[in-house]
Amino acid sequence: MMHITLDAQHATPLRQALIRDCAGQPWTIRLVPLYGTDRVRLSLYLPREAVSGAIQRVAHLAPTAELGQLFEIPQTPTVAWRDLMHPVSPPSVDPADQSDDMTPANALAQLLAQDHVLLGLEVTSRESLFAHLGRFCDQHFGLPAATVIAGLEARESLGSTALGQGVAVPHGQIKGLRRAIALYVRPATPVPFDAPDGNPVSDLVVLLVPESANSTHLHLLADVAQRFCDHHFREQLHACVDAQAVCQLFVGYNAPDAGVAGRPHASVKSFGRGR
Repeated sequence: MMHITLDAQHATPLRQALIRDCAGQPWTIRLVPLYGTDRVRLSLYLPREAVSGAIQRVAHLAPTAELGQLFEIPQTPTVAWRDLMHPVSPPSVDPADQSDDMTPANALAQLLAQDHVLLGLEVTSRESLFAHLGRFCDQHFGLPAATVIAGLEARESLGSTALGQGVAVPHGQIKGLRRAIALYVRPATPVPFDAPDGNPVSDLVVLLVPESANSTHLHLLADVAQRFCDHHFREQLHACVDAQAVCQLFVGYNAPDAGVAGRPHASVKSFGRGR
């Protein structure tokens, strides 16, 4: 996975070049306009053997492009990774959707309050976790516990939302919910979650969104993917000992490919394999 920030005028030529270069190979591209600028952000998911050629294409076709950190996604993606890489439907334009002011760069930070951070949670299984989350949402948000549990279990029935590396993103669209909710959960003991690497889960971001808020849902998933692919973020998160520190980390996080003021020169800021 590779992030690229470049002038909007270069996005189409680059995409066309990649179509030619990567013909017959599994790959995808996602584009997000950077509002208030004439630049866009591309997220490229390419086969490992195509990365070098893609970097050369970027340097040739978009000399002012800024390349971000390179992350490796598992060779056999889980359903959860496929959700993040290949959305099954385009974002909905619905009045209830919060996506007008919620972008991948700030979505989680906007939603994650200190009372949404659950550290040292005493649960031993996915079922007991969901039961606890149902009770929590009933007490704090007035959502029926059974509705929350059913929403999370319905998504989980399609395939585990564990991404590997001890991370899981249980999520669901909840009937009757008016605004998106995000929780960060750190169990006292890692929880088995049918992860692709077989490891139990120690970090969970729980996302609950209204039924019609497809765009918000995708933005939140993209935010989770970007942060937790960054092993530096994961290490800093594990060092947080209270809810305040967790929230400050989410607010202060800078994406590895975040631009700086002014017009960036062509450069590779940092390349490394996520752990």
